[in-house]
Amino acid sequence: MKPNRIRKHPAKATVTAAALASWVLVQSVSVPSIAAAQDVIPVVLHGEDNNKPYAFLDADGAPAGIYVRILQAAVDKMPQYDLRFENVPFKRGMDLLQSGQIMAFFPPYLRDDRNWVERYSVPILSETVVAICSKDYVLSHDLRVFPDDFTGARFANNAGYRLAGEDFFDMVAAGEITLEEANTTESNLRFLMAGRVDCYVNERMAILAGLRELAVDKEQSRNIDETAIIGQEFGYVAFGYDPAGYWPYRDQFANDLDDVLRQMRDTGEIDQLVVEYFAY
Repeated sequence: MKPNRIRKHPAKATVTAAALASWVLVQSVSVPSIAAAQDVIPVVLHGEDNNKPYAFLDADGAPAGIYVRILQAAVDKMPQYDLRFENVPFKRGMDLLQSGQIMAFFPPYLRDDRNWVERYSVPILSETVVAICSKDYVLSHDLRVFPDDFTGARFANNAGYRLAGEDFFDMVAAGEITLEEANTTESNLRFLMAGRVDCYVNERMAILAGLRELAVDKEQSRNIDETAIIGQEFGYVAFGYDPAGYWPYRDQFANDLDDVLRQMRDTGEIDQLVVEYFAY
């Protein structure tokens, strides 16, 4: 019996050695992978939830839009980051950014009075801000200079947006223009088409996307005219202050993002993503 046991020991020892060697090999391969995974930084970018076609939630509640596609494509080139999007109404997003509760928000325009925004990304997309009005209002008014020639008009506006400019909002404060605000482009377009307001200011492609969402046909669209080009604006990712140090990686992420966005702009990739979006 003893000799049998003695003869079995070397076999057991051989198996154990082989298993040990296999285990060491697995560890030598997997440890770097684990370390690499631990080095990936989770990043949350907050965007608008109802700014079609730029940043919104689709029918399934998933982040969608041109900026979402561009930023996802950019961070895909930055494997050191794991990106997640969260979408909220514009005004809430800006309030959260100002109070330091979120790291970043997109795609606000650059405004001097937002001195609580510590830094912006490089410009991402150029957008054209326009005023549109009902055909009846256009035919009954001489509209040459915005906003001076719109005295007495009733305007719709997306809550929190300042696209119409300071002169416009000075006229609102003086009671020379009446302003009604809703959270979505579609709601404001409904106000306009129902005659509840005379005019509406927003970015041109956002208006077109809203009309498409409402299934406005050509006959209906003839009752709306573009009356003024207010200006060209760029959309950005805005980064607020971080006094509590919640996001120690913020500046490195912002720098890396800028580098990639510049490359995408210079190679035409951003333009291609926009074309593909509207062809989808």
